[in-house]
Amino acid sequence: MNIIFWSLFLQNAEASDEEEEGRALMIKPGTSSAKEEKESEAFFKKVQEIHVGLQSLRRMVSELENKQKTVLGEALPVESLKKELQTLRDEIKTMASHIQKKLKSVEPKKGEDDGKYIPINARMQRTQHGVLSKEFVELMGYCNTIQAQYRDRNVERIQRQLKITGSNVSDEELDSMLESGQTDVFTQNILIDAQATRQALNEIESRHDEILKLERSIRDLHDMFQYLAMEVEAQGEMVNRVENNIKLSSNYVEKAKDNTEKAVTYQQKARKVQLLLLVDHFVFMIRTFKVLQQQHMMMKSSDCAFLNFKPRL
Repeated sequence: MNIIFWSLFLQNAEASDEEEEGRALMIKPGTSSAKEEKESEAFFKKVQEIHVGLQSLRRMVSELENKQKTVLGEALPVESLKKELQTLRDEIKTMASHIQKKLKSVEPKKGEDDGKYIPINARMQRTQHGVLSKEFVELMGYCNTIQAQYRDRNVERIQRQLKITGSNVSDEELDSMLESGQTDVFTQNILIDAQATRQALNEIESRHDEILKLERSIRDLHDMFQYLAMEVEAQGEMVNRVENNIKLSSNYVEKAKDNTEKAVTYQQKARKVQLLLLVDHFVFMIRTFKVLQQQHMMMKSSDCAFLNFKPRL
């Protein structure tokens, strides 16, 4: 069933591709075998595992976003909350690495297109891999975006707290201080003459430590994201066509559903009309029968009168 669907679907998806002109999507005679069926089953099993992994990763990214908002809402986040945030980053990294390996295992081999004929399984696997890779890249891109925004918000908090301490630090100096990786650079040469200043310095150090952990997490995911982004870009046009066909198919299904509902309504109305016509016809037949019966009785009465008539002599 899956193979039939994809064969019809991908023919439409590739119809506008000039590079594919003259190439046929078909199963060559004699190529279907028990081995290929077993390989297809293994492929779809891995695809399902990737789907499950992407769902878990999406939940983790959503949880990461919520926890980051919680940390930003507190002047001095408790250590347990920061540990939970870091644990979640590590789990995202592990899950992303796991999904990347799964995607690599279902990646079509180079040279599977042997000239004019393209095996349907190869085309199907290439399309599945492209769609899943694009979904993964978009999810990781969103993850990087929210982490970058989180970093910027922490930097803003540091700048605000530095002003409270009376330290005039330019953006360039602040960037240099953040890149140095040393937390104590914020406290040296700053006089601590008030409790408010001490709290500001504590928040600066806390935010700086959080930024360092965040940047390590972003660096760890960067190479993975860059590789997959290049892969998706290489086959992005084909994937976009597939997604457009899916959307068009959904629209056709909705239209077909509406048309079916209208047809059912029209059919019900037609049945009512037929029933009314049948009743009218039946009433007409009864009335016609009564009229004919009356005429028959009248004719019979006139015949009897004629037979009983005796002329006077």
